[in-house]
Amino acid sequence: MSKCKLSNLLMAIPCAALMGGCAGADLKPVASFGASNVLSPSGYTQKKISDTEYQVGATGTEATPKARIEKIAIARAAQIGVEEKLKYYKVTNVQYGVACEKKTEFYKGGSTAPGSRQTVVVDVVYAKEPLDSGYVSAKESFENLNGELDNEIVPAEQKAAAEQEARTACGQST
Repeated sequence: MSKCKLSNLLMAIPCAALMGGCAGADLKPVASFGASNVLSPSGYTQKKISDTEYQVGATGTEATPKARIEKIAIARAAQIGVEEKLKYYKVTNVQYGVACEKKTEFYKGGSTAPGSRQTVVVDVVYAKEPLDSGYVSAKESFENLNGELDNEIVPAEQKAAAEQEARTACGQST
């Protein structure tokens, strides 16, 4: 056997083992901490209302539970406080929703499946000093929430429940 064929075979064995280890694994992604954009609608958005008020939104993937989406929005709210040197913040309102997407047919054939993503919008006020007991440290909160988001593993049954909840809200069959 030539050296080239032997090296290809030796490289293929670990790759096959890795691929086999993924068989049956839950591969549905959940939203991560990052800004949303046109190509990737999951993530956070923000809107500055005033120097001390923001509205922060977050959208999940179909399999992202509401609690994780809310955590993403609040983590971004805390990060804004750190970036703007406003040491404390308080969430004054939380609104849950669902973004529904219709099936799209292409003129040359093919289509996209209908989609549904859970959303959350939080209203946030900031201050240089805590004005009441509802204010929390932006720096400490961001560090804690960011660590939680990085290390959180969402079980398959929670992903399935989140997907079912969003589809039901959009009137989509499962």
